[in-house]
Amino acid sequence: GEYGAFTSISVDILVRNEKVGSISGVLVNRQIIPDGMFLSAMDGHSHEMQMVASAVFEPSMGRTKLISLRDGGDVYDKDILYIESIHVHDQYKVNGNSDLGAYAIRKLLRCDMIKGKRGIWWGVSVCIYILDPPEAMAKEVKKEYEANSEKIGWSMYREEEESLETKLERDAIKERRQKMSKYYARIDANQFLRNGFYQDPAVAKDVDSFIIIVAEKQWKSPLRSHSQATKVKFFTPEEVKSPVGKDAEILTLTKRMCREDMEDVAGQKRASLYRIDVSCLLSGGGSLARSHALHAACAINDVFIAKCILEMDASTLESRDILNVTPLMMAASVMAGKANNQGFPRHHPIIDTLLEAGASTDAMDSDGLTAYGTFKSYHKRSQRNIQAMMGEAVSERRVPGIDTLERKLMPSGGPTAADQSCGEGVDQGYIHYD
Repeated sequence: GEYGAFTSISVDILVRNEKVGSISGVLVNRQIIPDGMFLSAMDGHSHEMQMVASAVFEPSMGRTKLISLRDGGDVYDKDILYIESIHVHDQYKVNGNSDLGAYAIRKLLRCDMIKGKRGIWWGVSVCIYILDPPEAMAKEVKKEYEANSEKIGWSMYREEEESLETKLERDAIKERRQKMSKYYARIDANQFLRNGFYQDPAVAKDVDSFIIIVAEKQWKSPLRSHSQATKVKFFTPEEVKSPVGKDAEILTLTKRMCREDMEDVAGQKRASLYRIDVSCLLSGGGSLARSHALHAACAINDVFIAKCILEMDASTLESRDILNVTPLMMAASVMAGKANNQGFPRHHPIIDTLLEAGASTDAMDSDGLTAYGTFKSYHKRSQRNIQAMMGEAVSERRVPGIDTLERKLMPSGGPTAADQSCGEGVDQGYIHYD
């Protein structure tokens, strides 16, 4: 791997000298990665390593950004072990049995090379795994899961041509697959939970509930029983209920009609056609507010469709989508990614349209972030990752045009506590580095 920091490992699982499974992983010597290059190096290795790096470590040097890992014994001068996969033959995991997998993981973590003994340079203080639902499935169940995945994948390329019946069928398949993923991911987790692995609340909520972690002090505790592991409460995101029926048709229509196009004539013509088509769906019982149509227009940055929606239904202005954010929060998050070498755009038509219509800058999402905090959070994360990927020192530099946007989005009573920490405060489980 890059800088000689990555070492692939492969371990056979034996029962009576017969191979019945395997574990593969990657050891990361973060100390030899040059300062400022950690995220770039992880991204250069693989997408999974980049995701792990973004979720668990600060991007410059690879120090843990999670309080739970720091308290569990993860230190910068020791290495990272990422377990890519663990496979156990079906006969050893009947009815979700986790004994063999749990013992194999324990033997790996207690191996002298992992512990840094016998003159070996590895000395691991944190281990990470991304849950793999198919690994916990029997062969027939896995076939159904993979077939559903293939159907969903192919339908993505034909979504605009789908009939409503086909779309509903695809949504039902997607829902079934999601339920299977959650159920079997939880089964896959047991062998790791028995070794002290856990979900960090911040990672589970903000990034991916399938990422589980453990630090050196935590995996040294006695091995839990299978029964104890199954009783561990597991965080899974709340069911996301998308619009249905006529509301779903309105959302689909909105996404199809929206364009990031500032040309007045084309935009007004598009909005006129949209008004005609959406009126038919509204007369059939659909709702612009329930469909989250204004959120979709803000996400795509179409000011003409956004104005049309507001004219047709003013209640959409403060409507909440499935993630409990307002259209202004959505517009703020989109604008956060618009900065380039010259700074932010001088004009902010979507944000201005919403504010002129009376959008509240005081509204908060489930984490206490306002539109101001949402903008700051997305911008900070984007800039930090870009700097780290380019090998630059991570800094809080002021981007031209940001002051204007901050003034527009500032809550009437000033930033909330969540706004000030950009959603990464100590109460959220994160460590702040200077």
